[in-house]
Amino acid sequence: MGLLDKLKPQAPVIRPTDLNLGDDGSLRIRWDDGKDSSYAAKWLRARCPCAECVEEWSGKRVVGDAQVKDDVRPRGMHQVGRYAMQIDWSDGHSTGIYSWDYLLKLRSEG
Repeated sequence: MGLLDKLKPQAPVIRPTDLNLGDDGSLRIRWDDGKDSSYAAKWLRARCPCAECVEEWSGKRVVGDAQVKDDVRPRGMHQVGRYAMQIDWSDGHSTGIYSWDYLLKLRSEG
């Protein structure tokens, strides 16, 4: 059995082809698998993956739906490399980096 026989095929990598903010503050993504996602602003902010919102050592979420104001909105977003984006939120929070993989995981939860 050769090396190529031992390698498992990898699932195709799904990446966004278009990102925009809706009038209601939602993040809308069109993926290259042909699917579209829409993430409500408060819902997405409450799932920020940064170390301020999720304890680094325990993985326990400390900022969630109850801590995020209903009127929170993205003020802007910036691409981080080729793997993620960072959102500047109206509540002053901007340290969360939302990887494409994380947003795909959230797509199945939302």
